[in-house]
Amino acid sequence: MAKIIWQGFTRHIIPTPRQPLPTDAQPLIIPQRHYWLKAILLAAPVYLPVLASLYLKNELLQTDMRDKPWILAGMVLALLLGPLHECLHAWAYPKGATAHIGMLYRRFLFYMDCGAPIRRGRYFVMCLLPMLLCLIPWTVFLLCPADAKALASLCWGCAIMCAVGPCPDYMNALCAWRQVPRGGILQEGENGRDYWYVTTTPLSPPQPHPTKRECPMP
Repeated sequence: MAKIIWQGFTRHIIPTPRQPLPTDAQPLIIPQRHYWLKAILLAAPVYLPVLASLYLKNELLQTDMRDKPWILAGMVLALLLGPLHECLHAWAYPKGATAHIGMLYRRFLFYMDCGAPIRRGRYFVMCLLPMLLCLIPWTVFLLCPADAKALASLCWGCAIMCAVGPCPDYMNALCAWRQVPRGGILQEGENGRDYWYVTTTPLSPPQPHPTKRECPMP
């Protein structure tokens, strides 16, 4: 697990140290045309079962489990879980790595920055680990009895938001699966983009610089 450093509320991402990329490193190509439409469609296998489960549970229990104020509260809770979402990304990095977590206050956007190289398999785990924030409340929702309408609505609202929210992570995982060969290494570059390469050299985390640097959002 990476060492996590909370950077607080910042104007720009505070990057972690990076080691130089190999000269043969290739950029991970993320499609920009209709990006959000593709990302949301890619997330459909995650959020459609959550969406359908609400109506199926209503039919099964012969009652309406929807409590709109509590559903809204669950969605707000999902937004507040942003730091935990980023921590789950960071936990996938190997021991010795350093991850910065903070919030871009101008955009109300949480971020995680880690410049350590990571193997292809770990990269998939890193991208998909925040799905736990969907699966856990969804499981609680499925187990809720008919008289626990408030709790069921809170958990369902949180689950549906946490199913849709990570759609850019699903896109990154798909692109890595398509482009990076088995045994490949992924690493974030100085420009904030992910790159991949193949090496037989054992991975080592980058050494910290004596001073911190800031860089604008790409």
